[in-house]
Amino acid sequence: MPLIDLEQMTAGFPQIPHPRPPHYKKQMKTNLRILTVAIALCVGLFTATAANKDDHQHLATPKGGRLLDKTKPHAEFVVEKDRTVTINFYNENLKPVAATTQRVTVQANAPSGKAKLDFEKQGDALVSKTKLPEGDGYTLVVQFKQTADAKPMNLRFKLDLSTCGECKRAEYACTCDH
Repeated sequence: MPLIDLEQMTAGFPQIPHPRPPHYKKQMKTNLRILTVAIALCVGLFTATAANKDDHQHLATPKGGRLLDKTKPHAEFVVEKDRTVTINFYNENLKPVAATTQRVTVQANAPSGKAKLDFEKQGDALVSKTKLPEGDGYTLVVQFKQTADAKPMNLRFKLDLSTCGECKRAEYACTCDH
């Protein structure tokens, strides 16, 4: 069988340019590299931020609760034996300060359903009107407002009432580095 000469057969046809310029593949490789580096940087940044959140060491509070240190004055979240919650306030030196215009609500996302805890002033602290749902291991969202018309600040953490083996505090208020 004789070989067919394609160049001779297509000699009369008009030449159509290639739909993509020759530098297209090089440009695609560069764009892909830039995209890969950008994704890697974003993943690294988010991972480092999440790790830093969990590694934050909490200060020991006078009544054994969790210090909500982003609040002014600092608020201490304490789960009492009867499962009510007390919010105590402290200055920068952890000296007690009376509750004044602060407003706090807690949303408990328990397996039995969501529960909202409202607070009332009792003495120098705020005390929940109702109790936390049974069990632990669920997420709490503490909504803190410095005044009634201030923008709310939401603070989230897991309620773990088991005792830490190192600092002997409830895990939700643990001050260890683990």
